[in-house]
Amino acid sequence: MSEDDDAKRAARLKRIRTQFDLAERAAHIGHWRYDLTANTYYWSPGLYRLLDEDPSARPPDVDWLFSQMTDDSRRVIEKAMAEAIRTRSPFSYRTYARHESRAAQIVDTQGEVELDDDGRVASLIAVCHDVTAQVRAEREREDAQAMYRLMTEQSGDIIILYSTDGKLVFASQALERLTGRTVEDIRDGGYKRFIHPSDYEQAQKMMSRPMDSAIVVATWRIMHRDGHYIWLETTIRTVYDAATGEPKNVISVSRDVSARVAAEEARRKADEMYRVMTTEASDVILLFGPDRRILFASEALERVMGRTVAEIENGGWLRFVHSEDIGPLLKLELPPRQREPFTASYRLLHRDGRYVWLEVNTRARYAADGTYLGYISVGRDVTARKTQEIAAMEARQRAEAANLAKSKFLANMSHELRTPLNAIIGFADLMKSRAFGPLGNDRYESYAALIYDSGQLLLDLITDMLDMAKIEAGKLELNFERVDLAETIGDVVRLLDDRARMAGLKLVANGAERTSLLADRRAMKQILINLVGNAIKFTPSGGEVRIAAAQDGEFVRLTVSDTGIGIPPDQIGRLGKPFEQVCDDPKLAKAGTGLGLALVRALSEMHGGTLRIESTEHVGTDVTVTLALKPAQRAAA
Repeated sequence: MSEDDDAKRAARLKRIRTQFDLAERAAHIGHWRYDLTANTYYWSPGLYRLLDEDPSARPPDVDWLFSQMTDDSRRVIEKAMAEAIRTRSPFSYRTYARHESRAAQIVDTQGEVELDDDGRVASLIAVCHDVTAQVRAEREREDAQAMYRLMTEQSGDIIILYSTDGKLVFASQALERLTGRTVEDIRDGGYKRFIHPSDYEQAQKMMSRPMDSAIVVATWRIMHRDGHYIWLETTIRTVYDAATGEPKNVISVSRDVSARVAAEEARRKADEMYRVMTTEASDVILLFGPDRRILFASEALERVMGRTVAEIENGGWLRFVHSEDIGPLLKLELPPRQREPFTASYRLLHRDGRYVWLEVNTRARYAADGTYLGYISVGRDVTARKTQEIAAMEARQRAEAANLAKSKFLANMSHELRTPLNAIIGFADLMKSRAFGPLGNDRYESYAALIYDSGQLLLDLITDMLDMAKIEAGKLELNFERVDLAETIGDVVRLLDDRARMAGLKLVANGAERTSLLADRRAMKQILINLVGNAIKFTPSGGEVRIAAAQDGEFVRLTVSDTGIGIPPDQIGRLGKPFEQVCDDPKLAKAGTGLGLALVRALSEMHGGTLRIESTEHVGTDVTVTLALKPAQRAAA
């Protein structure tokens, strides 16, 4: 072949490539060829344009090309090419750019396999088409259609489309959701059957469909399928053909405004109520602007205070405040810029010369954007309440003073009485024990024993009264220590066993082995002595008094039971109060002051415990004291 032929062929090939390049440029495509035998790639100028790369600066590089795609795109390409080589069939795929800066974001590729003379795949050739704009347009169209379906089918508004001759073309699902009515119910004017009788005038607007540029708005009620009415606000307008300008459709959009109508009605009633409250209410309502000028004052101002707005304007009200109350008021921040309201009570001089106690609540007012608008004060006449409070306080002070005087009197009297009583008891004990020889007559010994017993009883009564007085005054101090319960019960049994035997009773104790608690040792003995002493006193001869103790979690329960005369049910509530007795037997009633159970209750409570009495007349009584194992810790908790 001559050089001239080579030149012609080269020129022809150049023209073909130029024409092919022009075709690629016009069609916004590019192509590539992969030679499997030489393992080389060819990228056409059109492909370089799709990649927005310079052929002289970027030779075909598959690894670089893959780096510009998403990972999924690379897997799609490799799978498609492998399948094409295996099956010797055409292939296609869609790839996505990794970076948004690439002009060709989405590319569709269609390819064919090229076979050699032996039928083996020699190369792959494919055409790439930038479909970014097309895909985005399809997505936008789908999104718009989805949005339209959402707006019409899921919207809370009822959308109805009519033809120009009044035929119903379309109705959204909100029709049935809001009204319970179907398209067939309202078709051809059927909705007129469900209009509230009072709303026909409003609904008449909808019956004359607008055939010009006007928009009709009607607010009316329609009966729901369930029987109740809902408020609808309906907007009707005509839609025109953009090309011809002729009426095309009439569209009706109805919104459920039941809540808004109800709110407006509630607001109207609230306005009426506000006018009634501000005019007729007994509270003084004052509304101040940011400059502290009075914007509004209720009529109660003159009724309650006997003053006018002019008299109290610009701080003039301070002239009428009682001299004892002016100091705290001057310390208040006015206007009140803090968010929290504050309350002040003070006396204000009425026009008729008397003072009126006012309780005034004041708070700042702010707009939605935080702008300070001033403040509002609501004052209430609390003169009657204050008078009662002052009277109650004075009565309480007198009672506390009397109680203190009583406690001091009892403490002094107890001290003054104990001194001679100790002498009487001591000398009587010497006389009955014949410390200095016989008395000369047996009656003297009997008298000495009676003097001793009576003095001892009187001393016990004085001690109880003194302890009760200390408890009431809150001055009885307990010394908490570890107390063995069984040992304490044993001491009490030994102390009172002779008294029980002389009364013909059996005194029994059980339980409390290896039980100890934090308690005042003297108070514990006093509790048991008072309970057992009461049981012995009110149990006839032949009966039994039993002491039982048991631990129950964090508590110890002490129960003293007897088979005595019992207590009437309506009298049990009186027991445990100072100087209360319910025994009808005058001899037994004289034997005490009624302080025993009161002391037991008070001492039990000081140990974190309680007192419970259960009794049946002519059967017996159970008195249970519950004590905390660690009263100090319980009190702290």
